[in-house]
Order: sequence, then structure tokens, then C-alpha cells
Amino acid sequence: MEVDSGTVNLISKEGDTFPVDIEVAKMSELVRGMLEEDADEEDTTEIPLPNVKAQVLKKVIEFCKHHKSEPMTEIEKPLKSPVMAEVVQKWYADFVNVEQVLLFELILAANYMDIKPCWI
Repeated sequence: MEVDSGTVNLISKEGDTFPVDIEVAKMSELVRGMLEEDADEEDTTEIPLPNVKAQVLKKVIEFCKHHKSEPMTEIEKPLKSPVMAEVVQKWYADFVNVEQVLLFELILAANYMDIKPCWI
């Protein structure tokens, strides 16, 4: 049974709970697979993400919500500019304008959760 409405609770490494629309959460192939396994349950599903810190999960959810409403334009290869704002929309350029450690953790989380738009 395919479920696309309602919410799912994503649980961070620290145990923090983040309620997310199922449609947004399914951008993660990892979450999509877990939801399909629990499709028979009527309660709100909780998905533990033990490899993702709360701060990082919050940013990943922010990315997914924004991407649903405004998908990122495809990045031309080779890059026409080293300036992100000239390659993608301003929101996406601002999103990756964070400390290098956080950016690395975002990439690892997107890879772990299998969210292709976040690391392609």
C-alpha cells in the first residue's frame, strides 16, 4: 500500500523528533523503503536515523521542503562559474554557504539517507 499523505517522525542520533510530511520524507530512498515496510501500520511511523545529528537532520529537512516547492536547476557541466550563485538559484547557493564541517555532515547525511537532489 502506497502512503503519500500524513506525517512521519524522523528521529535524529540524539533522539530528537522531527515531524515531516510523508511526501517530503520520501525524497529519501532510505525513508521511502522503511515506510513501505511499515505500510500496514496506521499509527504515525517513527524512522530512526542514528547516523544523522539533529542539527544536520533539520537542515536536510529544510532542503527537502524547499526542493519540493522549487527544484534546483540542473548544474551544467563543466561548471560555467566557481560562484555558486551563478550556477544555481540563490536559495541553494545560500544553503551551502555554511561552515565546512556542517557542509561535510550534510553531504554524509544526504548520502546515508539516499537523497539524490541533495548531493548530485
